[in-house]
Amino acid sequence: MATYEVEVVIKPWEDGGYIAEAVGLRGCWAVADTIGQVVEDIREVVQMWLDARREYDMPVPPELAAADNVVIRVVVPVGAV
Repeated sequence: MATYEVEVVIKPWEDGGYIAEAVGLRGCWAVADTIGQVVEDIREVVQMWLDARREYDMPVPPELAAADNVVIRVVVPVGAV
C-alpha cells in the first residue's frame, strides 16, 4: 500500500477562524471557526480535490495518483493559535 503525505499549513483567517491550505495542491483549502474543524474540513477537501481531478482527467502529482492512502500532516505556525 502506497501512502502519500499532504502537508497542511493552518493560519489565522483575516475574518476570524482559521484557514488550512494543502501545500502543493493548488486551490485546496478550507476555512473554519476552530482548528479542529478546519483539520476535519481540509481532510474532506483533499479527498474531494483528488476525486474531482481523477473524474475530469486532470493531472495530479504522480506520487498522489499511485497512493492508496493519503495522510494529512498539519503544520501550525508559532503564534497562530
